[in-house]
This record gives sequence, C-alpha cells and structure tokens, in this order.
Amino acid sequence: MEQNPTLTEAAIERLARSQSFDRGEDYYERGAVIDAARRGTLLRAEVEGSQYEPYQVQIELDETGIVDTACSCPYDHGGICKHRVAVLLTYVRDPDEIDQRPPTSELIADTDPELLRDLLVDLVEKYPELADQVESRLETAESGDVDGDSYDRTPDINRESIRQQVQYVLRPTEGQSAHAYDPYAAVETDVGKLRDLLHQAWSAINAGDGETALDILEPLADELMDGEWLALSYDDSNAIFEFFDEVDRALAEALLTTDLSESGRADWEDRLWRWENEMGSYTHQPPYSVALEAAQRGWNFEPVQRAMRGDASYADLWEGDPPWYAEEFIRARLNVLERQDRIEEYLNLAAAADLIDAYVTKLVEEGRIDEAIEYGHNNLYSPDEALTLARALRNHDRPQAALEIAQNGLTLEGSGKAELAEWLRDRASSLGEREVALEAAIAAFNASPTLSAYQATEELAGEEWPDVREELLTSLRNKDTTQRVAPRHAEIFLYADRYDEAIAIADCFDDYKVVEPVVEDVWEEHPHWTIDVCKEQAEPIIDEGQSQQYHHAVNWLEIAGKAAEAAGVLDEWRTYVEDLRDEHYQKYKLRPMLEELLEEFAK
Repeated sequence: MEQNPTLTEAAIERLARSQSFDRGEDYYERGAVIDAARRGTLLRAEVEGSQYEPYQVQIELDETGIVDTACSCPYDHGGICKHRVAVLLTYVRDPDEIDQRPPTSELIADTDPELLRDLLVDLVEKYPELADQVESRLETAESGDVDGDSYDRTPDINRESIRQQVQYVLRPTEGQSAHAYDPYAAVETDVGKLRDLLHQAWSAINAGDGETALDILEPLADELMDGEWLALSYDDSNAIFEFFDEVDRALAEALLTTDLSESGRADWEDRLWRWENEMGSYTHQPPYSVALEAAQRGWNFEPVQRAMRGDASYADLWEGDPPWYAEEFIRARLNVLERQDRIEEYLNLAAAADLIDAYVTKLVEEGRIDEAIEYGHNNLYSPDEALTLARALRNHDRPQAALEIAQNGLTLEGSGKAELAEWLRDRASSLGEREVALEAAIAAFNASPTLSAYQATEELAGEEWPDVREELLTSLRNKDTTQRVAPRHAEIFLYADRYDEAIAIADCFDDYKVVEPVVEDVWEEHPHWTIDVCKEQAEPIIDEGQSQQYHHAVNWLEIAGKAAEAAGVLDEWRTYVEDLRDEHYQKYKLRPMLEELLEEFAK
C-alpha cells in the first residue's frame, strides 16, 4: 500500500474558496460522500448532490499531499469544488471510512497467468470494444520493450485491425440508436481512446522505429478524415484539431526517423498533400503541414544541413519567409537528433532557429553549465525563456545560479512573467532568501492577481504586510477588470474585507460567477444591496420559465431573505416572495419551492 500523504484541513482550505469549503463541509456532515476508496495513489468517491446521479470525484495523492483533483460537476469558479472538499474531509477526518484497496499492479502481481488470461477474455467478451485495442496493443508489445533498449521492430503491424478500431471509436456501436449517441458530447471521449493508438506510435518513434510508427499512423490518420467526424470541429472546443496536431507531429518525427525509398517518400508526400488540402477547408492552418514538410525535405534540405553544421542563421533556414509551422518543424528535427545522440547538430540547429529554451536546456543536460549561464545572461529575451533555464539549473544542482537567472528574467518583457515570478517566489523561499521571495511574490501578484498569489505574499511579508497589502490592493484597483478576471479580482477584495471594491465589480458584471460570491460574503454588512442584486438574478429565471433553473432562483431569494432578516425588512421580503408565488401560480414546479422558502423564514 502506498504511503499515506501528509494532508491537513488547512491544506484543503487553501485549495478551495471559503464558500466552497463551507459547503463541502456541509456535504461531509450530511454523509453525502459514498463509496470512497483509495487504490494506490488514487482516491475515488461519489458525492450525492443536486443531480439524480452522484458526482464522480478523483484525487491523486503522493507522499507530499494532493497532486491533482477532478470532479464531474461543472464548477469553475476558482479553487476546488465542494464535492472534492467533502471527499478530502472524509479522508482526513474519517480515514476508516475509506476502503483501502491495493494498486492494480500489486493486485495481479502474484496472480496465476491462466486466471489473468481468463479474466481478460471475460472482459473482452463483456466489452467487445476492447478487442481491437487488445489486439493492436499486443501486436506492438510483441516487438519487445518499446520503452527500453530491447525494442525490435514488429515485421507486420495489422493495419486493418487499427483501421477497424478507429472506425469503432468514430461511429456509434452496432445496435445503438442514433438518439442515444451524441457525437458532440462524445468528442472528448473519442479523442481519449484514439490517443491510446497514438501512444503506441510514439513508443515506436522513441525507440527509433519509424516504420512501425508509420504502419500505425497511416490507418489512424486516414480514418480521421471521415467527413462526419470532421464536421464536429466547427462546434467543438478544439479537441479534434488538437488531436490532429498531435498526429501531425508524430507523423513528422516518424518520417524523419525512417529511411524511406524515393517511391515510399513520394507516396507519403501525395497522401499528406491530399489530407492537408482537405483540412484546409476547416482551418487556415491545416494539420499535416509539418509532416508534409518532413516528407518533402527529409534531412537533405540544404539550409537545415548548414544550420546543423553551425554555418546558418535563422534568416538562412528558410528560402523566404518562414511558414507558420516553422517552429514545430524545427522542434520535430531536434527531437529526432536528440534520440540519435547528435548533440552538436542539435545545439547548432537550436541556436540557428533561435529556440533558446531548447538550446540552454541541452547545454545544462550536457554538463556545460557555465556556458549555459553565460549564454542566458546575454541572450534571454522573455520571462518564459528565463524560467526554462532556471528550472534546468535547479535540476542540475545550481540553485543560486537559477535564482539569478530568474531574477534577471523578471526584468524582461514578454510572456510567462507570472509563472516565472511564482517559481522564483517558491524556490527563493525554500532557500531562505526571504527578500528575493517577497519581491517575486509581489511581481507574481502584479502580473496575474489571484487569491493564492495574494495569500502567498501575505505569508512571506510578515511585519511588512500592512504596507505590502496596500501596495497590492492599490495595484489591483488600478487594473482593468474584464469579464474574464472579474471573479478573481472580486475574490481578492472579499478576502481583504474590501467589500465596496468587490461590490463595484459585481455592479459592472451581472454574471452569477461574479455576483454570487459577493452577495454570500456581504449580505450582513450590505443587506439592501444584496436584496436588490438577488432579485435581479432571480427574476429573469422565473419570468422566462426556466424550470430547470428554478432552484437557482430560489437560492438567490434565500440569500435575499437572510439579508432582509439582517436589515429588519423581512416582512417586505415575504410580501415580495408571496407576490411572486401568486403571479406565477401556474408554474407548478416553482410554487412549492417558493412555499417551502416562505416556511423557512416563517415568524
């Protein structure tokens, strides 16, 4: 069994907004957490909530605490949701309620192979969709240890099996009605299943076997050109195109790893050209552009040859303006060079292409630390480049040099300043460099104001906190608060007890994600404002007859009721709710909910 992590309620509170923690604690006390079990590093449980089906919660743990969390609820207001809080509180307060189960690897370690075979056969018979995955995985595995040196190419990958597996994923299962299959909802799941095949191709690529990778990728990519599935990309959240880009990168590296004949390369060039043109009707930056470049140019492209010899600059790498996919193409080449241990060619090409992150990281990995530091001081142009070098230096036991590079990076303009400042803050703090850590904490907050950044600065400031707090809040007041960042800005002002500033943000944005946390914090101090705002949120839901949302309207009215009670105007509130009930008496779902609410605030 895995070692129990160090986990406290304070750690859980830091992960959640105060409202989420309070509600999660209520869920815990009501016994809403069911079927909680820990298997290895994963803690899973169900939490009974407002839906018919319980919410599914998964927590990843290690010896230091919480690594990652996930929940099937739609919560995205900042921090972890109440369901995850409830599960974690159960873990901390009632460990005996957690069913401790062995990791799967431990479970089967001493199991009779015959029994395992029978179990696998039974699973495939029960879930026939697993058959193609098992067949394809076994064919790749038969070639040896794909992650180690013993990898040998499989002579014959069953392309038809892979093709059928992709077809199965992209189309409804046999016997499943069209009404039961929602292709839009299935996109994320489909992509996840297809990544299993892509992982097999990458295993071959990483082992230097581009031919096997191409045998896997060709039927996968060909079936992905299904027009019905592609049409979903117009409404999908980029999941389809992100996967196409992953396939493109894999194809490029497989082609660059394989010694193809002229006819074989020509076949791939024709195939990729056709796919790229077809994808061009969906996006102005079509997938397969990187792979097509690899098929056309291979390693014989003279500018790249000169760059690898150290005889070319970025301007020399392309015959004219570089294409939009130039960086992806160069990185594909670098990855292949790295696998083939062609270090000097790697460094020359990275330097010529101005890929500073790749260049300095490789220098550090090769033990050329001083060279990397000198290069960094003279050639870093953005915070994210500085962070790359700082991380590499720290990982190679040069912590002070890492801090210096990071500090210098904060003086640069460009992307990644918040991430660099957070990294420097935490590393400097762990090394006892308090002044550096505090300076970085302030920079992190100014670059991206969040409650966690505010609290981290508070923890570091010590006696200086009153002055630092005013500096941070003044900085926040002077920032342009947009719809996207409004919830975060309001959350900080609420934490700092600056209710007027939080209310001002809520007045500008009527989005419930902004308004809800404000009214829940200020209803006692600002009851009349709370009552008016809650009415504004509830009335449209009721007037428009959004029956599935009535419970939200009633929640708003409940907060207004608490505010009315605090302000001594509960009778007025009751009259208002009674009028709503009578005006909308025909809404049979709403009326009993309002009557129950009135009973809650009965005299």
